[in-house]
Amino acid sequence: MRLLYITKSFAAKAGVERVLSDKMNWLAEHGYDIMLITYEQGNHPDAFVLHPSIKRNDLDARFFKLSSLPVLKRFTQYLCYRKRFVDNLQKQVDIFRPDIIITTTYQLKLLDLITRVKTNAKKVLESHIACYKAKKSGEFPSYSLLHFFAKVYDAYFLNRVGEFDQLVALTKGDANDWKRYIKSVLVIPNPITFYPETIEIRQKKDTHRIIAVGRLNEQKGFDLLIDAFSKIVDKCPGWNVDIFGDGGDKDKLLNLISNCHLESRITINPSTSDIYSEYFQSDFLVLSSRYEGYALVLNEAMSCSLPCIAFRCKYGPEDAITNGENGLLVLNGDTVELAKSILWLIDHDEERLLMGDKARHSSARYKKDRIMKEWVELFDSIIR
Repeated sequence: MRLLYITKSFAAKAGVERVLSDKMNWLAEHGYDIMLITYEQGNHPDAFVLHPSIKRNDLDARFFKLSSLPVLKRFTQYLCYRKRFVDNLQKQVDIFRPDIIITTTYQLKLLDLITRVKTNAKKVLESHIACYKAKKSGEFPSYSLLHFFAKVYDAYFLNRVGEFDQLVALTKGDANDWKRYIKSVLVIPNPITFYPETIEIRQKKDTHRIIAVGRLNEQKGFDLLIDAFSKIVDKCPGWNVDIFGDGGDKDKLLNLISNCHLESRITINPSTSDIYSEYFQSDFLVLSSRYEGYALVLNEAMSCSLPCIAFRCKYGPEDAITNGENGLLVLNGDTVELAKSILWLIDHDEERLLMGDKARHSSARYKKDRIMKEWVELFDSIIR
């Protein structure tokens, strides 16, 4: 079976890229013919190693360059990029002749071009950005003219979702939201990259380290984590927070750490391709995201016997964490409650280790082989 994946770029060491590489590599290892197409990556190297049989191509439609152009030039160049995208994609489809084309909701504004390509291939859409966050109208006041134009934008591009044969959501909540736009919706969570066969739990007992992982942007809410930790820092001497990630908000977060006089207690580290070694050196993970498409880091950390604390944000944490059993859930955005939860885990060693045991057990359902069998069943059913 030939599968063609389309994504904007594969150059960032981030969650979506890692998940795509895991899935494509597994499929390639099991006899599937895979092609990965990007359209904005250019000559930048791939962030993750791909199976040697996977074919690669870039469409050279770099929409990100539009923001630096004057308005009129921006519009004409936008049309040129759209034409280049669909023309080059058609060439690759004609050569590869895929049975199924897969893309994600990050490509929402290009779905009309993907459905325009002449092919008999079935089309699958993966929701990696939640439906409610994909809507532009929510970014503007309801009384504004921009809100009206954004609703028109939403109506056009969201209705393109219905032209796909299948949408795969990562959580039940997101699946329910998408059913307004497409009939065939299925929930398949992301697989974890690696499930350690053995864990030496006691090696983490004295690390006194809290870990947080994600892009340094507003969504991930690291400013909320810094605020919460500042409230309890005097009550937990010897404990530190290590954040792993890259992004545009790094300077802003460093200034916040400095203003809170936490330079010796909170460190921002660059993203790493070996995040599991960092999990093994930590006591628990905090996910402070304001919203999520799906919180992959929760399942990864839990597989390493780390209990997790997370906001009850849309969507993901409540699918992974059973409050009080394998982690703690906190009212979304409530930094006071987050601070209390962090301090509770710090002060309760035995309960923390017990939660870690249960976290590892519950994360086993996200093993790669189990999740990929669900994808195989989906592909087979679509072709049939």
